[in-house]
Amino acid sequence: MICFDRDPESARLWRHFDAERSVLMLAPRRIGKTVLLNRLKGEAAKQGYNAVLLDVEGFRDERAFFRQLCAALQEELGFGQSLVSALTDRLRRTLGGTETFTDWRQILMNTEWKGFADHLMAQLEDDRSGLPWLLLVDEVPIFVGALLESSGPAAAHDFLYTLRNLRQKHPRVRWLFTGSIGLDAVARRHGLEGALADMEVFPLGPFDEATSLAFLDRLAARNRCKLEPAAARTILRRLGWYSPYYLEKLIDLACDEVGAGGSVTPASADRAAEHMLALERRAYWATWREHLDRNFPEPERSDLFTVLDAIALAPDGLRIDALLPALNHGGRVVDRSALGRLLDTLVADGYLDVATDGTTARFRMTLLRDWWRRYVAPRPEPEAQDA
Repeated sequence: MICFDRDPESARLWRHFDAERSVLMLAPRRIGKTVLLNRLKGEAAKQGYNAVLLDVEGFRDERAFFRQLCAALQEELGFGQSLVSALTDRLRRTLGGTETFTDWRQILMNTEWKGFADHLMAQLEDDRSGLPWLLLVDEVPIFVGALLESSGPAAAHDFLYTLRNLRQKHPRVRWLFTGSIGLDAVARRHGLEGALADMEVFPLGPFDEATSLAFLDRLAARNRCKLEPAAARTILRRLGWYSPYYLEKLIDLACDEVGAGGSVTPASADRAAEHMLALERRAYWATWREHLDRNFPEPERSDLFTVLDAIALAPDGLRIDALLPALNHGGRVVDRSALGRLLDTLVADGYLDVATDGTTARFRMTLLRDWWRRYVAPRPEPEAQDA
C-alpha cells in the first residue's frame, strides 16, 4: 500500500515528538497504520531523530519485548552495532553477576528485565550521535494481551507502569504505541489506564472523501486505466468507509477487469465490489473474524459475535435496545452497562458506529457488513414448506 496523503498526520506526529511527547496511536485495522509507521521511520533522519520500528506480535513476556527492541537497534546500520556494544559494556559494569557474559542477550536472560530496560533507555539517551530516539512499536495491545494470558494482570500492570516510568525518566527517548486492537480498550478492561495517562492520544482515521477520490485516481493511473467520476463514487458508496487498504483492493479489481487502457464504469465498479465478497477473497476479510476469535475470552467473544450478527442482519442499523434480548438467553443476564462496554469495544476496533444519540448501531464499513452477513452471521432457517 502506498502512503498517500498522510502529510497532515505525519506533521502532527512530529510536532508531538518535538515537544517530548510519546504517542498512543489509535487505529482500526486496514487503515494504514503500519504504512504510516514505516513513513515515520523513513523521515526520522531528516527530522533529526534516530528511529527503530518493531512489531511485538507473537511475543509473550517482558524479556522477549526488550530482546526484540535490542535486535531492532542492532540492525540499524552504523551506530546500531556500536550502541549495542556500548550497552553490553554498561550492563557488565553496573549489573552484578554479569562479568562472565559477553553479549547483551546473555545478560538479559540472566538478569531482572527492569534493570536491563532502564540501562537500555539510559544508553539511548547517552548515544554519541546526539539525536533523540524514536521507538515505533506496533501491535503493543496484542503483546499486552499475551502477557495477561501467560503471566496475569499483575505482570501486565508491572510492565505498562514500568514503561511509563521509563518514559518519564528518559524524555529524550520518545515512544509511539499502536496496534490493531485499541490499547486504551485493553487498559480500560483491566484497570490499567493510568499507565497510559502520560501519552498523547492520536486517532488515525480513514481518508476523507476528497482524499479518497484523489487516491483512486492515482491508483487507476498506476494500473494504466481510466476511472470515470461516477465509478469512483460507486466505489465509495459500496465501501462506505474509506479505508486505504480496501480502496486499493477495489480499484485494482476493477482495473483488472477492464484492462490497461480501459475505463472503469459504475457497472464495473459494482462488479469489483461483488468480486471482493467472493469466497476465494476471504483473506481480505478474515482478519476481522480472527481478531475476535484470537483476542477475546469467553463469554465476551460470543457476546461480540452476537452483537455483530444481529446488526449485520439489519440493513439500516439496529436499535441498541433490541440487542439485549439476543444476549440474554440460556440464563445469562447482560445489562445495558455491559452492552455498552461491548459496543465500545466494537467501535474502538473499527467494526461499528453508534449514533450520536446512542439509540442505534450500524456497521462502519458497508462492504464488511455485506461480508459478515454472507459468511459469518447465522443464516435464518428456511420456512417450512407445506407438504
